[in-house]
Amino acid sequence: MLELSLFLNGIVLGLIYAAVALGFSLVLGVSGVINFSHGITFTFGAYFFLTMFKTVGYIPAMILSPLCVALVGFIVERLIIRRVYGQDPLFGLLITLGFTIAMEELIRMIYGPATQNINAPSFANGVVIFGDLLYSQYRLFIAAVATLMIAFAWIFTEKTRFGAVVKAGMFDNEMVSALGHNLYRLRVVIMVVGSFMAGLSGILSAPIWGVKPGMGAAILMPSFVVVLIGGLGSIPGTLIGGLLVGVTLSMGTLVAPRFVDIMPYLLMGVVVYFRPRGLMGQHNIVE
Repeated sequence: MLELSLFLNGIVLGLIYAAVALGFSLVLGVSGVINFSHGITFTFGAYFFLTMFKTVGYIPAMILSPLCVALVGFIVERLIIRRVYGQDPLFGLLITLGFTIAMEELIRMIYGPATQNINAPSFANGVVIFGDLLYSQYRLFIAAVATLMIAFAWIFTEKTRFGAVVKAGMFDNEMVSALGHNLYRLRVVIMVVGSFMAGLSGILSAPIWGVKPGMGAAILMPSFVVVLIGGLGSIPGTLIGGLLVGVTLSMGTLVAPRFVDIMPYLLMGVVVYFRPRGLMGQHNIVE
């Protein structure tokens, strides 16, 4: 039963990674910017929720907090990321990394460095019994919400006209602009949607990992690994990559617990060696 419990934990973890990585992947594909501020939006989601939920309740805070994070994403795009469009991707990485470090220190100044705990909501604060297995209702709740986020992103990009423009923009920004589409508006929308997903993922993770200033840094690199494994801009690939990383981390604690942290990177190395564009990617980051 331990193996099954760890496997399910890996699935839940993988869905969170996939939800965060998906926003990262879309922003990178459309704007060409390696947006390292994506991790701090994950952190903002948890801290906005921490500030709100005691006052307005769990569900209202769960709705309002990602909207606040989406507003932060909008501001970051307008004031910071827009300045490096069309330039060397290293400029975008450095400027967003600097912003992330500054915001993380600001969070420490306001909330302190200590980890703060949030209880699971009362409607999911229990266990589900599957034969001899007792499993957390809250983890199942996380899996359901993360799956809905990923499904929304898939419908948005695959079933709408604007989504078709988004997909086209990931391959040829100049052609999309030449056809009369507002490329800046496209990039803003993707940044806002990606920030919303990262913020909501931060809220979902808070009762499990706690709320701390460095939680965004802890989620960012695994999410980047997921993007490289799954393939840039591919929602199915991102989902598969997230599940592979999550299950690898969780099940790795049984096989080699001392080396579990490097397992996703070894997995990434193997995938990228044989498929440089990722499992289902059609576009290379360096192109």
